[in-house]
Amino acid sequence: MARQDTALEDLEKHVHEAYEARTTESAAWYQRASQSLAGGVTGSVRYFAPYPLYFENGAGAHMTDIDGNRYIDCLLGNGCLLLGHRHADMVASRKSCADKGSLLLNPKNAAELAEQMQRMVPGAQRVRLVNSGTEAVMSAMRFARAFTSRDVILKFVGAYHGMEDQVLVGLDARRQPASAGIPERAVAQTELVSLLDLDEVRERLAKGDVAAVLLDPTMHQSGMWVGDAQTYAALKQMTAQAGTLLIFDEVISGFRLAPGGAQEYFGVTADLAVFAKALAAGEKLGAITGRADVMNVADPSSKRAPGPFAFQSGTSNDATTTLVAAQTALNCYRELGERGGYTRVFDLSQRLSTGLRDAFTTARIPCHINLLGPMLRMSLTDRPQNFEQATRTNRKLLNLFHLSLITEGVLTLPGVNDFFVSFAHTEADIDDIIGAAKRALEGHDFTSAMT
Repeated sequence: MARQDTALEDLEKHVHEAYEARTTESAAWYQRASQSLAGGVTGSVRYFAPYPLYFENGAGAHMTDIDGNRYIDCLLGNGCLLLGHRHADMVASRKSCADKGSLLLNPKNAAELAEQMQRMVPGAQRVRLVNSGTEAVMSAMRFARAFTSRDVILKFVGAYHGMEDQVLVGLDARRQPASAGIPERAVAQTELVSLLDLDEVRERLAKGDVAAVLLDPTMHQSGMWVGDAQTYAALKQMTAQAGTLLIFDEVISGFRLAPGGAQEYFGVTADLAVFAKALAAGEKLGAITGRADVMNVADPSSKRAPGPFAFQSGTSNDATTTLVAAQTALNCYRELGERGGYTRVFDLSQRLSTGLRDAFTTARIPCHINLLGPMLRMSLTDRPQNFEQATRTNRKLLNLFHLSLITEGVLTLPGVNDFFVSFAHTEADIDDIIGAAKRALEGHDFTSAMT
């Protein structure tokens, strides 16, 4: 064990030295940014050791940092940029807003966007627009509680549903709040169930006090140990029988797995679904969609009528540029679906998965890759592959691999462990990523650190 620890320390030193030699301007900017931004970044996941990167611009599937280094971008703004950076239609949509004003009251674009979502997204009988995925999840839970007159939300261990206190719990097998500052009472009505354990869900639903089951159909945070269509259909049936709503958190899956998201991909329509990220292809927008009778709890014109009223509003819900960007993005997804674009990007992801697995096999390092549509998640372990084992994988070694990819011109994020593939990526990009992985594993002694 001592020899392995020494090898890991040597690997860390070697990778950090390569990173620091390449990113001197980012190092200097981090020192400056730390004097104004908390931690030198705008969010916790944007920091990684020894210091984060800072970027100047992006185009297509590539970004350039302030040192002038060019990267194949597999982060894509944490998955938002499904069309890549500066897609021509998206750039044109922003320019088209120049003479409209930034924040009109009840612009026509909001209803037009909602109509697009009705046409594309299964079950989107009504739509409410918000500013983020976190806000969409929070609102969907409020709507579910108002509609059912129940308080409890069931959440699967290992799932991430945004920054709101009541769902920032149970992100891993420890089943604890994921942050300081979350009081116990904030999570008192959030109950955790094991990953896709339908027997446990059925037993808990029998108590009759569950407003909704909240599900990320990609199980992204937990390593993409994904259910199948049969599992999700069974979950829909048992929630319906219990008078409980099923909420699909499609912040990740929305428009990524299919033009109609996970509901189209798996053939299961939830009672409510929430969207963000790819919805506006880089602009800030979220949405709640679902059954008309459930969504009508947020209808202010019904406030004095019998039945509950769930308040929801937001200053920037009418942001003109954002609404037009989302309309444009949805048109692009629809057209890509018609032209076979989703098949192509899925094939690119399969090519990447196979190439990465081969690179690790050649380096004699056990590697498991979960693949879902244009998304990959890795774990480095030779133990049986499941969520529980994946949470115990050698995170430090995995983070160093992602950092070494950065030194080879591929942007992933240490600590996050994502490979996102966009419609802007090409076969050449994928082959270059695989080549970078091989160089990273050959240029640093990952094998000794693993064994």
